[in-house]
Amino acid sequence: MFAKLLNFPLRTLPKWWKRWHTIALIVLLSALIHAWAVWQLPLDADEPVYMRIGREYAQLIRQGDWGGIINYDQNMEHPPLIKLMYSLPFLLRGESINPDFEFYFNRSISAFFGVLQVFVLALFDPLAAFLLTFHSYTIKYTSQVYLESFPLFSSLLAVLLFRKYFEGESKQGNPLLLGFSGATMGAAIAGKYPYALMLIPIAFLVGQFRRKVGWREIILWGGVAGVTFLALNPYLWNDPLRRLVDIIAFHRQYTQGGDVLRAGYPWWQPIIWVATALPWHPRVFFFLTLDEFIFWAGVVGLYFYGRKEPWLTGWFVVQFVTLLVYPTKWPQYSLIVIPALSMSGSGFLRSAYAWILEKEQYWDYLEEMLPKPPKVFWWLIIGFTGFIVIGKVTYEYDQALLRRGWLHLTAQTSPLPSDTIYDLHLRSNGEMMIATDRGAALWHVSEGSPWGEDSQVYTRQNSGINDDRVRVVYEDRQGNLWFGTESGLSCLCVGEWRQILVMNNTDQGVKVRSLVEDKEGHLWIGTLYGLYEWEGNQLISHSNDSIVLPDTLIFSLAHQVNGEEEFLWLGTKKGVTRLNLSTRASESWDFSSRDLGWGGVSHLIVDSKNQVWITTIGGGIARWDQNDWKFYRLGTSLLPTSVVNSIIEQPGKGYWLGHGFPTEPGGLISRFDGLNQWTIYRQNNSGFNGGEPLAFAFDPMGRLWIGTALNGLQIYDPAHAKR
Repeated sequence: MFAKLLNFPLRTLPKWWKRWHTIALIVLLSALIHAWAVWQLPLDADEPVYMRIGREYAQLIRQGDWGGIINYDQNMEHPPLIKLMYSLPFLLRGESINPDFEFYFNRSISAFFGVLQVFVLALFDPLAAFLLTFHSYTIKYTSQVYLESFPLFSSLLAVLLFRKYFEGESKQGNPLLLGFSGATMGAAIAGKYPYALMLIPIAFLVGQFRRKVGWREIILWGGVAGVTFLALNPYLWNDPLRRLVDIIAFHRQYTQGGDVLRAGYPWWQPIIWVATALPWHPRVFFFLTLDEFIFWAGVVGLYFYGRKEPWLTGWFVVQFVTLLVYPTKWPQYSLIVIPALSMSGSGFLRSAYAWILEKEQYWDYLEEMLPKPPKVFWWLIIGFTGFIVIGKVTYEYDQALLRRGWLHLTAQTSPLPSDTIYDLHLRSNGEMMIATDRGAALWHVSEGSPWGEDSQVYTRQNSGINDDRVRVVYEDRQGNLWFGTESGLSCLCVGEWRQILVMNNTDQGVKVRSLVEDKEGHLWIGTLYGLYEWEGNQLISHSNDSIVLPDTLIFSLAHQVNGEEEFLWLGTKKGVTRLNLSTRASESWDFSSRDLGWGGVSHLIVDSKNQVWITTIGGGIARWDQNDWKFYRLGTSLLPTSVVNSIIEQPGKGYWLGHGFPTEPGGLISRFDGLNQWTIYRQNNSGFNGGEPLAFAFDPMGRLWIGTALNGLQIYDPAHAKR
């Protein structure tokens, strides 16, 4: 209709175009989008957990330990079926498996069922499948190593087959459809227990059919579903009743557990998940997503189209109320209602089009109102649109290549306590300590996952840290863990918590900024109130003794051994002080008059050549050449910005610098060879996310960790980066 009214050149589809062509096109779109998401989505919080379990299942299978599979209870809150699927890459490659192969293989398993879900829906309602193809939350959680993809596909197939069986006027449909519907429903629940909620649309369908549903049919369907569920859930083969009780008890406890409480989602959070598009991965979802449209069209459609298909209304309303009531509010849980909204929205659109067509045929409103541009106009629009789409896709593909080797982690998609990261420190055992404004995290770094198989977060509520705003973390030679906060210094010493430096009424400025250990094992503490020394049993303040400090605001410390001499370098608000730890003699350099708006020395390091480097807030960087300071500034070097927060050496490859912007949020990083060559990493030429870098660290695999002020954590792996 609209094509004719608008003088569009292609008014009807070609005669050879069949319904299956439309279905194939939708499935192809879904496959391409899922492939892109598999490739581009960053590692998510639960993916390492499910891959680890898949590896452990694979080991049990290779050993022939079927009892071990039946009694495996490390992740009993979910059935083993999908995690057994995730054992496939490990079974194929064995112990020598490449982590990337395992990761992308398992994601491809998830994406396969995600595309199958679209295919199944397209057979029933192509327009609804098209809408679902562009639903961002569905794309994400059916392209990652999560548990959603298979039960979404299987439960949707079960409901549609059940509807197909009963939609005719005859007394009995094909019993194979009914049996297959029961089997796929049992498989869905064996994939993830919450998909038992898909019994709700089945129940509403029973009440909707024109003919009476026989008890034999219900018993057949339920019996097949139950047998399939038990057959595909080996964990329940041994003492099923007790284990079911344990599973239910676990879920009840989990709703009050640390993960749920830390997330702190309000009761209405599922409304946000369902009604808005995914906010976390703008570089991945550069294309049009339809989450908001699906929600509003689907909700309106429940009123209009729901009169024809009331089971869709029952499906959405009951399950959505359940999501609102249930205490755990993870976003992937909301996917269970999206097919109902897609079908309802599709029905509404088709009903609205039919209504408009009927009115137009009678009144001819649109004939008079709509413009009729020449056909050449439409060909120009089609050509221009195609050019823009091809250009955009090409650009995003090129950007994706530049992002190779870069991993972006946030508090929403990883175990990070916060997206504000002040400090990073690699422990001697390979663990990474992360200081944030919501506690300190310990990650067990592995090649496959930055946080390993699990992680730990220390806060005021669960540890001896005296403030959640942890500004610096450090491990001494004895393996003690130190946490400098806005309210003092805490230590996890020999497994026990100790308060070393505590804020009190007369010491309001004890805000720890830097920690370093000397040759004697003494810990030096730089604070915004001066310098302290911890000798192991005694805390000494050097704020008012013979050590002359140009400023009591100490931002950074570094330890240097130069021959027989031992020095402590202090970066302060006004400049740099060098303290001889043997003689306690000090020498200071006041740089405060060199630049307008001077913000002080933000970081100090002693490199592998025993050179001292400083970074400054507003004055660039400088190197001590044993006689004087050589500054690298804007105008005298290729330094990209004068605000430099942090520096780290990569031996043999130069220095990495974290830059902020003087008058706006965000930042960039650079690599400097120490002489005159600079490489700048921005959002438009790399995978750097544009946050302001505050801290650096290298992990045991040689990957660079970058902690930012507001944008979480980035990890750069040169081995996987585009060359």
